[in-house]
Parts: sequence; C-alpha cells; structure tokens
Amino acid sequence: MPNCEWKNIECVFLDMDGTLLDLNYDNFIWGTLFPERYGEIKGISLAQANDFLGEHMRKVRGTLQFYDLDHWQQLTGVNMHNMHLEALSLLRYRPGALAFLAWLADAGIKAVMATNAHHTSIRVKDQKTHICDAFDAIVSSHDFGYAKETDAFWHSLMAAHPHDPNRCVFIDDNKFVLDAAKRNNIGNLFIVDTPDSERPPRGNLSYPKFDRFDEIYPMETTRRD
Repeated sequence: MPNCEWKNIECVFLDMDGTLLDLNYDNFIWGTLFPERYGEIKGISLAQANDFLGEHMRKVRGTLQFYDLDHWQQLTGVNMHNMHLEALSLLRYRPGALAFLAWLADAGIKAVMATNAHHTSIRVKDQKTHICDAFDAIVSSHDFGYAKETDAFWHSLMAAHPHDPNRCVFIDDNKFVLDAAKRNNIGNLFIVDTPDSERPPRGNLSYPKFDRFDEIYPMETTRRD
C-alpha cells in the first residue's frame, strides 16, 4: 500500500480527469463522440474520422494543443462545449475522492487542482460536480501556456504556489506527467491504477499506485492550527 508522512505535507497538487473524476467520461467523449460528430460534419465514415483524428492526436500528444478545446474546434468544426454536455450522465467521482478532499481541508493541507483540462471542460464538470469548491486554488496548464508534461509548467506552478517540494504531494493518472513532477523534485508521487472504471487496472506504472483514496491517507486526523 502506498504511504506518505502526511504530518509533513503542506500542499497536495491533484489532477482532475482520471484521478478525481472517472476517466470513462473523457474516454467516451474523445473515443466515441468526437469521431462520430466529426464524421457527421465532414460526411465521411467513422473509420476515416478516426484515422484523421488519431493521426493528429499522435502529432500533438503531450503538448498544450492536445488539451486545447479551442484548437480541436477550429480544426474539426465540432462544438466542443456541446459535445461535453452530451455525456454528462457518465460524469462521476472516483472512489473516495470527495472524502479525501474533505480530509485535506480538515487536516489544514492546501489542495491545488493541477490539470491539463481546458477551462471549458473544467466549467462543464464543475457545474455538475462542484469540484472546484473543494480546492484552495485551480490551475490549468492553459493558464501558464505549458502542458503538465513540461518542466516549464512545474516551474510556473511552484512559482505561483511556492512550497518545499519535499513537503508536497502530486497525484495523477499520467506517467509522463508524473515524470515531469519527479524531474522537478516533487517529493511524494502517486499514480491511479484504474482511472477509467470501465477498463482494467494498468501495470508497469513506475510509481506507487492506488485505486481507492482511502489506501493512501489516514481517514481520521486532527486539524492543524
């Protein structure tokens, strides 16, 4: 079981999609709805739509463009906001996520959302889940102009929210993002094993892994002064 010296922790940086929220929502949007809507607009087959979108995604993966809904809307003509609304029935928290956020507040530990999600995506998800209310600060990579996979994002994040990196925790479902956090000396790193509830757990993750949040923290604590 992953562990952490929580008494020494000042700040927790948390990813949103696949970490706090079930990635099934995003996987359905990007893997099913997006090629369907693009194919309808262009009058092409689903296979052709998948080929075009897949090729472009491979080109921009790991960059800010990959996560930029404005970029995808300009490229394809698909209304990204409306497409996100279509799948709202799939939007839900991962096991124990809300309890963990409440525990951080009770423990007096600062909680900062650190996400690659575009602000349109954050707004849609917040309207249903009120996830932003649980955080002391919300940071999107689009605020800095660099994806979380880059060192520049971490330099900007730590400048905006300065803490001793050894007294910080970062939790994500993306190994490449965690690699960037590690390069920038974030001392406590955890990875989600099953970000999508409809897909099996993953292997070879290279970081301490968990599924339920109650695996990584003591569920009772005394609030700090």
